Amino acid sequence: MEREKLFWALIKAQSAHAEASRKVFNKLGLTEGQPKILYLLRRNDGYVQKDLAEFCGIRQSTLTAILEKMEARNYIRKEKTYVSGMKRAFKIFLTDEGREKAEELEVEVEKLEEQSYKGFSESEIDNILDLLARVETNMKE
Repeated sequence: MEREKLFWALIKAQSAHAEASRKVFNKLGLTEGQPKILYLLRRNDGYVQKDLAEFCGIRQSTLTAILEKMEARNYIRKEKTYVSGMKRAFKIFLTDEGREKAEELEVEVEKLEEQSYKGFSESEIDNILDLLARVETNMKE
């Protein structure tokens, strides 16, 4: 019997996880892209906008559009700063409302984690994360 291809297994798992996540994010009133930003800023407030785009793996123009919506909802605020060569940039910070939304998100992400790992032992969870990290490393070579 032929083993299932990794690409297909990853697509199926990612699609199922994305659908469950989308439902949760919609319930929280978040648009695509916003959960990642809230999650990152909750852990490290004050990213320079360019670095945030790079860390998220998205174009700066895409991040700008996401941040405009988040600023309109009072989830973030921008603060002018200067980076190397005295270039003007913006640091991105959560507002109190944004921090509250990020905390709501965190609770829901934990529920998604529990659902994802239902029936897995702690060592199996560690193994799957290690194996996925290895796949990522291999794909970046």
